[in-house]
Amino acid sequence: MAIQKTAPTIFQGIYAAALTPMHASLTVAAKELASHCLDLLDRGCSGIVLFGTTGEGASLSLQERIDTFKQVIDLGVPSQNIILANGSSNLSDTVELAKAALPYNIAALLIAPPSFFNVTEEGVTAFYREIIQRIDHPHLPILLYHIPQFSGVPITLKIIETLRSEFPDTVIGIKESEGNLPFTKAILEKFPGFEVFVGNEKQMPESVYHGGSGAICGIANLYPEELCHLYAQGKLTPLASSKQIDAICTALKECHFIPAFKAVLERKRGDIWHAVRPPLLPLSLKQKEKFLSQIH
Repeated sequence: MAIQKTAPTIFQGIYAAALTPMHASLTVAAKELASHCLDLLDRGCSGIVLFGTTGEGASLSLQERIDTFKQVIDLGVPSQNIILANGSSNLSDTVELAKAALPYNIAALLIAPPSFFNVTEEGVTAFYREIIQRIDHPHLPILLYHIPQFSGVPITLKIIETLRSEFPDTVIGIKESEGNLPFTKAILEKFPGFEVFVGNEKQMPESVYHGGSGAICGIANLYPEELCHLYAQGKLTPLASSKQIDAICTALKECHFIPAFKAVLERKRGDIWHAVRPPLLPLSLKQKEKFLSQIH
């Protein structure tokens, strides 16, 4: 029997970490992005994350992120289904992005920790504390972003405990993107009611079984129905699996996720999905054909 949370969840299900389509000029194609988001919501996703790692958020300027999320909302994507990622570890930019989003009543802000500097737990805590105090708004939920393989900075149990103690109504959850299932379970055990999303699709059923909220993940860009099914199965058993998801994860060991999935969308929807911003590069024709053959 699945372990039940002691408090009702705010978020549940599959949130697609949306890819960002771009014109040949490398400007964001907002209309195509909005269309993609609406399609994912129609196919079962609980919501969309904009400008996360999968969305090349770190390659987009603050103004681009602000302009794009406003356009996406104007084009019909419900703001309450949007989680905005800060896309960088810049304190001032994160605060400005948050304040721009406040009038739109978005679901939450996903904040990556400071990177580059060799920081302590106290430094990471101070970073989040300063952001929350500058935003100074009780109704913008914040998700911490644990992705140390890219940021170089882990979110530890101590950091979670301190921030939950100081900001219990603001710091409401975390995205665990390291693929560290024991750490996910430790968070769920120590902090009942805390929203815990995983980024590793294969670990999602077991996480959900033990009280996790679901997944914020990139594979949902192409296979939302399969992941929603896995989420439902995870409520019943930690052993749920998908041959399709397994095949995709195997294929991705040979190429970068973002250009690979953009190649699939390019095949389905046209050239608007071809471009990625440097330092990323599109797949070569040979790479593209091999990846497509492996996942279909």
